[in-house]
Amino acid sequence: MEAVVIHTDEILLSQVAGGDKDAFTMLYRRYWHALFTTAAKALRSKTDAADLVQDIFLSIWNRRHDLRITGSLAAYLQTSVKYSVIKYIEKNITRRDYLVLLTDMLVHYQPPDVESQLQIKELQTVIQSAVDQMPQKMREVYQLSRKHHLSHKEIAERLGISDETVKKHIQHALHIIKTSISHNATTLAVLLIQWLK
Repeated sequence: MEAVVIHTDEILLSQVAGGDKDAFTMLYRRYWHALFTTAAKALRSKTDAADLVQDIFLSIWNRRHDLRITGSLAAYLQTSVKYSVIKYIEKNITRRDYLVLLTDMLVHYQPPDVESQLQIKELQTVIQSAVDQMPQKMREVYQLSRKHHLSHKEIAERLGISDETVKKHIQHALHIIKTSISHNATTLAVLLIQWLK
């Protein structure tokens, strides 16, 4: 009867440091799914999550000779995913649907700690200030879209303007808001990750 060989993370990491591709594959298979799940929840995109996790493992392989991980490999990898997600959201805050998520979060999320509650209040103030400074028609279109959840067609009918004008107003409004919160991108990314857990 063959003895079952138990490969601990520490053993596999030392083998990876020596260039053992099989050991690397074992670590990859051991942790890929959990890391992917974490990233996909936060990024709302399986493709982007897979790319992000791929990059983390590629970084480990590229740094294998110098990499020193003290403590749990699982915790190290989860922390790597968290920081990679934050960087990704910061970089892509002006595209994708993070502003829609932010609006949802500001309405529905009650963070457990006081610091996060203050950060949410600060973001709400920044966004409200940006909305208050919009031209009147743009502000009206934005509020009908975001607060009253009307479609472009419904807004156009209500205000007697074209669908295309509604679309342009919303695009400009979102651009104004994104610009106003861009210096808070890290805070936003951290709050989104907490909320999406």
